[in-house]
Amino acid sequence: MLFDCPECGLPTTVSPRGRVLSTSGMVEHVDVHCVTGHRFTGPAESLRVLLSR
Repeated sequence: MLFDCPECGLPTTVSPRGRVLSTSGMVEHVDVHCVTGHRFTGPAESLRVLLSR
């Protein structure tokens, strides 16, 4: 998938990282890599909201 980087707005790729157990159950985590080198890892739901700006 391609999204805009939350840092600079350039294209990024998002790849699944796996699932992590949390207090509210299993949470899917993803890696976000920007073409300029920015990197983010976090819950998929949080990143979708952040990346959809």
